[in-house]
Amino acid sequence: MTRRFGLGIRAKLLAASSVLLLVPWLGYQYVSELERFLREAQQQKLAGTAQAVATALHERPRLFERPGADLATESAARGDDDFSRLPLMPPPPAPPPFPARPGSNAEIEQILAGLARSTARIWVVDRNLRVLAVAGGLRRAPPPGDEEVSTLGGIWSVVESRVLAPAYRLVLTQPREDFAEELPAEAVGRFREVQRALTGIPSNGRRATPDERAVIVSAAHPIWIAYEVRGAVVVEETTNAVLAERNRAFERLFSLVLAVLLVGSLTLFVFASRLSGRIRRLRDQAEAAIDAHGRVTGRMPPSTAADEVGDLSRSFASALDRLGEYAAYQKAMGSRLSHELRTPIAVVRTSLENLALAPLAAESRVYIERAQEGIDRLGHILASMSEATRLEHLLREAERERFGLAGVIAGCVEGYRGIYPGRRFDLRLPDEPVHVMGAPELVAQMLDKLVANAVDFGRPEAPIVVRLAKGALETTLTVANEGPPLPEEMRSRLFESMVSVRPARTGGAPHLGLGLYIVRLIAEFHGGRASASNREDVEGVVVKVSFPPEPFYAD
Repeated sequence: MTRRFGLGIRAKLLAASSVLLLVPWLGYQYVSELERFLREAQQQKLAGTAQAVATALHERPRLFERPGADLATESAARGDDDFSRLPLMPPPPAPPPFPARPGSNAEIEQILAGLARSTARIWVVDRNLRVLAVAGGLRRAPPPGDEEVSTLGGIWSVVESRVLAPAYRLVLTQPREDFAEELPAEAVGRFREVQRALTGIPSNGRRATPDERAVIVSAAHPIWIAYEVRGAVVVEETTNAVLAERNRAFERLFSLVLAVLLVGSLTLFVFASRLSGRIRRLRDQAEAAIDAHGRVTGRMPPSTAADEVGDLSRSFASALDRLGEYAAYQKAMGSRLSHELRTPIAVVRTSLENLALAPLAAESRVYIERAQEGIDRLGHILASMSEATRLEHLLREAERERFGLAGVIAGCVEGYRGIYPGRRFDLRLPDEPVHVMGAPELVAQMLDKLVANAVDFGRPEAPIVVRLAKGALETTLTVANEGPPLPEEMRSRLFESMVSVRPARTGGAPHLGLGLYIVRLIAEFHGGRASASNREDVEGVVVKVSFPPEPFYAD
């Protein structure tokens, strides 16, 4: 049977499971949305902190009474009433950089000390853009040490640290704590959110650190004294906490998805392997129960499984049992018909012979002769059917012996020259001896059928070539004749029972198509096979019988 290979069940299930690869992408989208939410929450938290600090400083003018030039007053003196157009930098002399912070307010710093967080920095500036106080820092504390884990957890930790972590670092932005957080005090006034807060509008901002190793988000809120903005509170924090939380969420989610994918794919692979193995066994059992010619040669054990494959196996077993019973009925029908028809045919034949001896008119004798021809044809049909039936029984009980194949063929061909005196035979035998294990009388009977077939279809003037060749892989016996080629549609059915390519005719001996069927049975008995094809050198047919090599019979 020709095998057509393609994607098996395992490959198809694994391909179908590739849809699960969408899960990491969906997880990444989820983590991205989570990051956006965390950023918004961080911004709201900073705005709330700035508002809380500003509320604590509202209506406390004493905190903002400082000597020195008042930039707002100078601006009003110049006629500039729009505070949003204040200069970005205070006039010289500029204040020294942080952390010196001259002019800072100790009371404000004390208030900030209770509100400052370890990862946030709070600035308080007056309307002259002077830094009155600063508290807190931007760097985060180092994470706590790793907890003790189990052996399985330790193995997974090694996998995460050596395999997954490098991959995560390629696709995820990693937070860095080695950034420069120092900021000159005069730079605070340059920020847009500070300038907007000094006009009375709470505002948010986002910028990079001086070395661009981190991103800072900030919120500014105005400080009101008697309906006048006297300063602003600026709360700022890096996005490292958000990035770290985003990365942890992504790593946990992706690690979980990866584990589920691996376990799911392995489970699907094992399931598909088991399923495909059961289907292959079902196929092998079905093929073992039927030979190459469609004959049922054994039983198929039904499966006890309760699933669809088990149900299919039981259906196949039931169908094979019914086919076997029907085939046995067909085989027995020929011998039963032959036995049942012999007696009435003998009665009719005897009656016709006795009637032929009686004085009859010439017209009546014509019908008697036709009846005798019909009886003879029926007798020939019964003889052919009996021959095929006897041969099948003989093959089951025949004893095998080692004999020389060339001698049997040479003796048969010598006899054909006497049987068919008007035909020429071209015998070609190998120089070395050829032995097979089987029955020489069956080989002779097989050759009789091949030669009779070649004589019937061959041209009378052309020789019939009988050739025996010994090869390394097989020994071949071929009988070739010149004549009409084989019809293309009959090549695969030529060696079946009751199949013939002879044209229909009313006279002569009937042909039931059993000759090549007998050839096939004898070839299979000897462990070989029979085939027919058109000749390539001239128009005609060559029938080949292949025998296995002699070592095949060593046992």
